[in-house]
Amino acid sequence: MEDFTFTGLGTKWFVRVDGKQLDNRTQKAVVEYVQDFENRFSRFLPLSEVNAFRLSPAGDYILSDEFSRLLARADRLRVLTNGSYDPAVASILEDVGYGAQHGLAPLEKTEGSRVSQWSLVGNKLTIDGPMAFDLGGIGKGYCIDRVAEIVKHFGYKYYLVDGGGDMADSTKADGSAWRVAVEYPGKPDTAASVVNLSHQGLAVSDSFRRRFGKWHHLVDAQEKKPIEKVIGCAAVARDAWAADCMTSGLFFAPLENYGALAEEFSAAYLVFQNDGTAIVSPDWQGELL
Repeated sequence: MEDFTFTGLGTKWFVRVDGKQLDNRTQKAVVEYVQDFENRFSRFLPLSEVNAFRLSPAGDYILSDEFSRLLARADRLRVLTNGSYDPAVASILEDVGYGAQHGLAPLEKTEGSRVSQWSLVGNKLTIDGPMAFDLGGIGKGYCIDRVAEIVKHFGYKYYLVDGGGDMADSTKADGSAWRVAVEYPGKPDTAASVVNLSHQGLAVSDSFRRRFGKWHHLVDAQEKKPIEKVIGCAAVARDAWAADCMTSGLFFAPLENYGALAEEFSAAYLVFQNDGTAIVSPDWQGELL
């Protein structure tokens, strides 16, 4: 069993098929989809759809079906986190220098930053002026699920798709689950838990992978500063997109909203806080180490 590996969305991917190897046609379809997704939805590419409104005046605009679907889920997360999660935070990220060059300016730079206002009804986006979106917190999970669909479409029943540590899977050929380690935030060689995945999605997130001085990429749209209380989390849900959305919600939502998030995404979760404590949902079935 040999993994098919490639790079996309700024991270390493692998697709593992139990008992087989992906043929060239399937490999080509997978890579083409991930490249297309990156071209359309990466904040770092000036011609992507998320950057389409950088110079646009206030008004109404019609989005593609896929962009609308992604942004509708982001809007739901915005509600569940009391506005702390907002893909329009792209403006703040760029004000502090987190663009393609990944350099950061002093903290006080955000004092004059503004999060643009937007709303979505169906495919119609309404904005109050020029803006850009950052869907990095939830887009990869969506992309992973689409890759899994491609793999299934080409006849592979037993698979594990891994996009930078977030995963979607079926089972192994013998019906058993995939056994996956969840690393402790900031310690890639240390496992905090081990989970058995079967027709589920797993997402992990932490504030260490994209960190620059006192800043990292998880910025509260209300406070205009990086999240500090949560340093990492993991979620298991019905698919990779739901799990990815859950981890974003866990970073940004107050503790009292965790139950609503878990219900929304049918997810179990593990959260690591900056005081060294952890929060584990009652239905987390992974082995804690």
